[in-house]
Amino acid sequence: MQRGFAHIFALVGILVIILVAVEVYYFAKIKPVKNTQEATEEPIVSNVVSKQAQPTQAPEKNNLLRIPSITIDTAAKQPEFNSYSNSGFGFNYEKNSSVKEDSEEAFNKRGNGNFRKNFSGYVGYEPGRLLGAVVVLDKSGSYDINPFSVWIFENDKNLTIQQWFQDYWYYPFVWGVFDKTSKGHITLDQEATISGQAAEYKIITYQPGSPKFMYVAKDGKMYLFRIIGDAGDKILSSLKF
Repeated sequence: MQRGFAHIFALVGILVIILVAVEVYYFAKIKPVKNTQEATEEPIVSNVVSKQAQPTQAPEKNNLLRIPSITIDTAAKQPEFNSYSNSGFGFNYEKNSSVKEDSEEAFNKRGNGNFRKNFSGYVGYEPGRLLGAVVVLDKSGSYDINPFSVWIFENDKNLTIQQWFQDYWYYPFVWGVFDKTSKGHITLDQEATISGQAAEYKIITYQPGSPKFMYVAKDGKMYLFRIIGDAGDKILSSLKF
């Protein structure tokens, strides 16, 4: 009897050992699965955090808000004048105006005549040789009251301003007045300095716009300016030889 019980206890002990071994093995297999889940969950959390961090791009809105102010400042600093220059001189003029090169041919066409021929036939000699002419036109586009005109003549004899006026008046604008009394009302009677050069001028009130006719003698050339209004004075004040 004692031997039978001993065998039974031995079998029970073996079964207990087997069950314990199986349970240990089972839990050992489960733990890696839990670790795998935890490992896969961590990136998910980090992804969510990173995605939530992305909307914090408020600086882009701030940049958009700054763009109009920059544009406005830039526009405010843009120059109000355009510039013209050639080999002899340059000046500034308002942006709503335009610059054109002029000529005796164009002048004759506008006046429906040949003023050089008329001058020669009336006076007995030709006016000075024209080297070039430039005009500034306002919005109206009128050549009769445009603010600024300059005609450049060859002065190979180096005549003074007064000598030139005695021979040519303000050709092609005003000329042919011989009577000393009549000529007196257009005679140069005021002085000025233009870009460091001595100038003489006369304001003729009976013509449209009361133009100021001004002469400057420089480097074998005679410059005849016709200036009308404040706009013309501003252009003249900016002129540089």
